[in-house]
Formats: sequence, C-alpha cells, structure tokens
Amino acid sequence: MGRILLVDDSGMTRFLLARFLTAGGHEIVGEAEDGREAIAKVRELDPDLVILDLIMPHMKGLEVLEEIKKTSPRTRIVMCTGDHQEYTIREAVRKGASGFIIKPFNRDVLIEEVNNILAGTPS
Repeated sequence: MGRILLVDDSGMTRFLLARFLTAGGHEIVGEAEDGREAIAKVRELDPDLVILDLIMPHMKGLEVLEEIKKTSPRTRIVMCTGDHQEYTIREAVRKGASGFIIKPFNRDVLIEEVNNILAGTPS
C-alpha cells in the first residue's frame, strides 16, 4: 500500500485520516500542520501520496501543491477540503492534484480514492 503524508491544520482531521488510512492498509509516514512544514516533510520523507488541506495558515493549499509538484513531481496529491466549488476542484487538478476529497469525508470513499490514485486508475 502507500506511504502517505497528512497535511491539515486540524489535529482532529489528521487523526481521523490516519486512523482510516492505516485501517485501509496504508502507512502514515508523517504529518504537517501548515504548508511550509509540508514542503519540508515531502523533501525529507519522499511519500507516495500527500493528502493536503486546501485552507491552512501561512500558505494556501494550492500554493503548497505547486511547490510540491516542482520539487517532487512524482508525488501524488489529494486535496482535502470542505469547499465544494467546482472552480476550486478544477484549479487544483490543473495545478497537478491527482484527486479531491470533500469534508466531511466518508471512510470508504477516502480509502477508495487513495487506492485508485496509488494504483494509477481514475476514480
């Protein structure tokens, strides 16, 4: 399964994501609570996949997405947000996101999305 970095300013969200994903057979290699920390952890840990919150302090998720794609183009990124705006989803995909999860997320949908992206199959 995949080596995953969780990036969200909410500790509870990171906790739930970690619980769901480890139950689904994935390894959580690290966590970050803001964009700067996320970029450093991607360089340090070289995860297969990053689950990245869209709205965080210091750097917005789309800025972090762009920076990760510059430094680690093979790392897949799933955006995670409560924003249901179609424009936001299209913009994230245009900038290199592999997928999108809407909060509040469903455990089964989350695991299916992550599994599909890691397998290289569309959701």
